[in-house]
Amino acid sequence: MKISYANPDKENWFLVSWALSNKCNYRCTYCPDFLHNGSSGQPKWEVVENFIRSLKIKDKEICYRVTGGEPTFWKRFIDMAKLVKEEGHTFSFITNGSQSVDYYKKIDPYTDGMIISYHHAYADVQKFIDIANNTKMEIAVNLMMPNDIEGFKDAQKVASTLYDNTDRLAVWPKIILDKTSGENITNEVSVYTEEQKEIISKWPYFRKLDDSHLHRGDIFYNERKIDANELIVEGLNKHKGWKCWAGLDMIYIEWGKIYRAECMQGGLIGTLEDFILPQNTVICNKKLCGCLSDIYLRKETVA
Repeated sequence: MKISYANPDKENWFLVSWALSNKCNYRCTYCPDFLHNGSSGQPKWEVVENFIRSLKIKDKEICYRVTGGEPTFWKRFIDMAKLVKEEGHTFSFITNGSQSVDYYKKIDPYTDGMIISYHHAYADVQKFIDIANNTKMEIAVNLMMPNDIEGFKDAQKVASTLYDNTDRLAVWPKIILDKTSGENITNEVSVYTEEQKEIISKWPYFRKLDDSHLHRGDIFYNERKIDANELIVEGLNKHKGWKCWAGLDMIYIEWGKIYRAECMQGGLIGTLEDFILPQNTVICNKKLCGCLSDIYLRKETVA
């Protein structure tokens, strides 16, 4: 059993998934307090700058994907984007879209791609459209899909509105996983009806983006092409005992601490100021693989 990359060149694509801080202006019901309460503080510019300048990986294309909290509220965030581009890397980030349209226009020249998370309690449909129509970077929308009947229907209407009013957005249905069980996150899938699962699997509001430098691309589960939603819904994201390329094909930075991946398997490998990149695969000890960046890593059963 294995998960592999449809494009073998993606073995040389290295993701730096970076949770800058846990400071966020939203309080979503499906997001635990410790992921948005601001307790981490903001990073020091000198530390961030030194890390970006020092991270060199031979024969690897490096892509930074920065999230939070809400990363755009760090006062040096645009400086960070500029520096990543100066170093010759790809820069992308995940935002809730709450900054002004002018802010996204300002960071646009230094950004290859952006994911905007659509949180129904706070988001403004028209603003998402305005952001898309006033920038040039590649933009995807992670549309949170509530599993209650009315909430799900409302999400479909939002997707249709976004899709029909700009040709600049790829709208992706974001399956909601359990993140609220204290610090012991289960990543259990919300219970969707068979009809809802069918709609998600045949989602009509996604359009192709040029994400060749932003994403690992298609994956295979054995010989079957599959995406993350299918893996999650079908319960195929269970890899306990498998060896995983976490740390070899990506790293995860959480508030200055560095791990192999968002699952934190293998433990801490360092900090922004002192780290050593792994040279070997790691054996998974998690019940479920629940983070999208981790799901798209190659893995295989141990012989």
